[in-house]
Amino acid sequence: MPRSRKVSYRLLEMVPGLLTWSTFLVSIVASYFSPVWVAFFIILFDVFWLFKAVNIALHLVYTHRKLQLHGAYDWRLRLEGLGDLPKFIRTLEQQTAIAPTRVAREDLEDEITRLRRLKAGGGAPDYHTLFHIVLLPTVKEPLEVLRTSIESYRRSDFPLSRIMIVLACEERSGQAASQIADRLRKEFGSAFGHFLVTVHPDGIAGEARTKGANITYAARMAAEMVKGQEIKPESVLVSAFDADTVVKPGYFSQLSYTYLTTPDRTRASYQPVPVYNNNVWEAPAVNRLVAINSSFWQMVESSRPDRLVTFSSHSMSLSALLDVNFWPVDVVSEDSQIFWRCFLKYHGEYRTIPLFSVVSLDAVVLDSYMASLVGQYRQNRRWAWGIENFPYLLTGMAKDPLIPRWKKYLYGYRLLEGHYFWATAALLIAFLGWLPLLLGMGRIENQVLALNLPKVTGNIMTLATLFLILNVALYFNILPERPRHHSKWKFLGMFLQWLLIPISQIFFAALPAIDAQTRLMLGRHMEFWVTPKVRKEPSQPMLPFNSQRL
Repeated sequence: MPRSRKVSYRLLEMVPGLLTWSTFLVSIVASYFSPVWVAFFIILFDVFWLFKAVNIALHLVYTHRKLQLHGAYDWRLRLEGLGDLPKFIRTLEQQTAIAPTRVAREDLEDEITRLRRLKAGGGAPDYHTLFHIVLLPTVKEPLEVLRTSIESYRRSDFPLSRIMIVLACEERSGQAASQIADRLRKEFGSAFGHFLVTVHPDGIAGEARTKGANITYAARMAAEMVKGQEIKPESVLVSAFDADTVVKPGYFSQLSYTYLTTPDRTRASYQPVPVYNNNVWEAPAVNRLVAINSSFWQMVESSRPDRLVTFSSHSMSLSALLDVNFWPVDVVSEDSQIFWRCFLKYHGEYRTIPLFSVVSLDAVVLDSYMASLVGQYRQNRRWAWGIENFPYLLTGMAKDPLIPRWKKYLYGYRLLEGHYFWATAALLIAFLGWLPLLLGMGRIENQVLALNLPKVTGNIMTLATLFLILNVALYFNILPERPRHHSKWKFLGMFLQWLLIPISQIFFAALPAIDAQTRLMLGRHMEFWVTPKVRKEPSQPMLPFNSQRL
C-alpha cells in the first residue's frame, strides 16, 4: 500500500474515536461556559430520541408481524409451486382476497408481483438443482452445542441429499476437537448429501486467528467438491453459521424460495433474525437483556432492507463468494465486511435481503456470574469492532468512480452514524441533562429553565421509556417455554430484568463501543475473541414462529 494511502487510511481509522471523545469533551466544556445552549441542545436531543423510539417501535411491530406471517407458510409447498407459476399465482391471488390482515394482504401482493416478474423473465430455476453448503466453524465448542445445531439441520424439510455440512475445525484446537468431529461425522454423515470435516492450519501467512480465515479455508474446499460435480456456482447457496446456530425445519426451504424469487439473486446476501434462545433460561439478567436488544435491533434493520448489513449467521451465493475471493482472513468483523466487499466489487449494486425467519443462538453464559458479564462485554466489544469497516468502505468507494456519489455519502454516513450513537447515546441521555446544572448553574440566567430542565428532560424520556412496554410484550412472545426445573417465579425475574436497561445500555453497549473505537483510534487492533459456549443443562431450543403449514 502506498504511503499516502496508509496515511489516509490511518486518519480514517481515527475519525470515529475522535468524534466520540470530542462529543464528551465538548459537552463538559460547553456545560461550563455555555450552559443555556447545552440545556436547549439536551431538550432537542431528547425529543429526537423520543421520535427515534417511536420509529423503532413501529419497525419492531412490522417485523414481528412478518415473522409471524412467514412462520405460518409451508415453504416447501411454495417451492413446489414455482414449477407451475400460473397456477401458483392464481392460488396466491385467491389467498390475497381472503387475507385476514393488511400485513398479510400486502405481503401476498408483493410476492405475486415478484412472481409475475419471474414469469415474464422466463420462470424460476428448478429448485431441485439448488444446493446448500452449511459452514459450521468450531474451535473448542462442546459436543452438545454442535450436535444440537446439526440435528436442527437434519430436521429440515428441504431434501437433505442436496445439503452439504462442512464442520470447519481449527488445527490449534487439538485432539479433543478432532474426536468430537469424528463422532459427529459418524452420527450425521449418512443423513446429508455430504458431511465434510476440514482442519484449518494454524499460522498461514497473511491470516489472523479469525472466523473468516477458518470459513474461507472450509468454503474453498467445499467449492472444489461442488466444482467436481459440475454444479453451477449460482445454484449453490452458502450459509456461514456459528457453531450454535439452530434453525427451523422450514428454514432452508424458505431461504431457497427467497433466493429463487429475488431479482439478481446472486447480487444479494440473505439475513435471518437471530434470537438467543438456546440457553436463555440459564443466562444472567443483564446477558439476556443484551441478547434481546441485539435481536430487536436486527428486527428493526430487517424492516429497513436499504440499511441491512449481514450479521453473524447469513447466506449468499457461491457465485458472489468466488467473485470476491471469499471472506476476509485478517479482520475480526468478517460477517459485515463480506457485505462491504461485495458492495465494492459490484460498484454499489449489492444488497442484503431480509429473511423473515429466526435462527437461535446461545446467550453468553460462562462458568460464573462475573465471568458471564466479562464475556458479554468482550463479545459486545467484538461486535462494536465492526467500525473497522469505516476506513475500509470509504477508501474502497473513493477509488471507484462507478459508485454514485450520493450512495458513497449515504452509506459512509450511515455506518459512522450507527457506531457513533452506539457509543454516545446512552451516556448523553444518562448524564448530559445534569451537566449544565452541575458545572454551569451560576451562569444560567434563566432560573426557570435551570429549575425545570431535569423535569422537562425527564418527562420526555419517560414517554420514550413507555415503549419498553412494547419491548417486554414482544420479548415474552419470542421467549421459549419455561423448562420444568425452573420455578414459575423465574418469570418475575424476566419482568424485573428490564429495570436494568440503563445499566445494560451503558456498561454493555456504550462502553464496549467506546473501547473499540478508542483502540482503533490508537492503532491497537483487536484479535478475534471466540465466545466460549457453556451449556449448564441439555439444550432443547424452541424457536418462535414455527410453521403452521399454510
